[in-house]
Amino acid sequence: MNTHAAKAERRKLLKTRSLVLALSVILAAAWQVACGGSTGGIDTPPAPVASIAPGSLAFGNQTINTTSTAQTVTLTNTGNAALSIAGITVTGTNASDFAQSNTCGSSVAGGSNCTISVTFTPSASGSRTASVSITDNASGSPQTVSLSGTGTAALASLSPTSLAFGNQSVGTSSTAQSLTLSNTGNAALSITSLALTGTNANDFAQANTCGSSLAGGANCTIVVMFTPSVTGTEASSLSIADNSSGSPQTVSLSGAGTHDVILSWTASTTPGVVGYNVYRGTTSGGPYPTELNSAPINGTTYTDETVQAGRTYYYVVTAVASNDVTQSANSNQVSAAVPSP
Repeated sequence: MNTHAAKAERRKLLKTRSLVLALSVILAAAWQVACGGSTGGIDTPPAPVASIAPGSLAFGNQTINTTSTAQTVTLTNTGNAALSIAGITVTGTNASDFAQSNTCGSSVAGGSNCTISVTFTPSASGSRTASVSITDNASGSPQTVSLSGTGTAALASLSPTSLAFGNQSVGTSSTAQSLTLSNTGNAALSITSLALTGTNANDFAQANTCGSSLAGGANCTIVVMFTPSVTGTEASSLSIADNSSGSPQTVSLSGAGTHDVILSWTASTTPGVVGYNVYRGTTSGGPYPTELNSAPINGTTYTDETVQAGRTYYYVVTAVASNDVTQSANSNQVSAAVPSP
């Protein structure tokens, strides 16, 4: 091939390459017009994008078996396609203590949002946790919101749970006995009433330091006295109505009214007297066969708790010397008529 022919062949090849390049540009432009694409690549298809705020709800302290104020979260679809919602549920350890309602329906349009409201009703004291779970067609499904709260409750306890006053002379008041009311819970104990109830309630009396409320971990004191109005066994109860489980708390009270005879005398001025003996009889002027004390009484009073209702007794007292044998003459006689029941 001569030089002239070679040059002609090269010019022909260059024209062919230019035609192919031009055809490629035309095809690319046709694709962009027809498909809405670009020469840089293929567009991403429309899709929903779910976001939720806030990501957690904290309800704080809530009295057990009561419902909190509702708290809300917002579910937003920031995508360009509908968010299809398969379900919104509460899950987790204490799921039954939380409840939700929502405005979301089965779909949320792109650029729209809906609200989920949650309440807390603790069934037990202590920390309670759960989650709201949203199952949908967005990436990252299910979306979750963590839930937390603390159940609080008062817990009352009494110690002791019974008071026994034993024998007490009719018409006289016993020594006070005390009991302690404690709140071992983590919420205030609200005291509605503290009252004496039962058959012989009027023969018992109480006073207390409790007031109308007792903080968690605190305690108060209740004192009770017994003043029998009749002979025989008596019973009552101290009843405490409050917001603790097991209310009302009760303390059983018991005692016995007796017709005791209380004796008193003037101390002897004779040197060497170490005590006194008390004698009792049932006939005026004697004899006095019953020595009531087993050892000389170091004092000037004595209570005879062994009398019987409806009978009359006669008493004398003697002074006892230091040898525990020598005694003075009988004192003047005194009598006591014990009432019938």
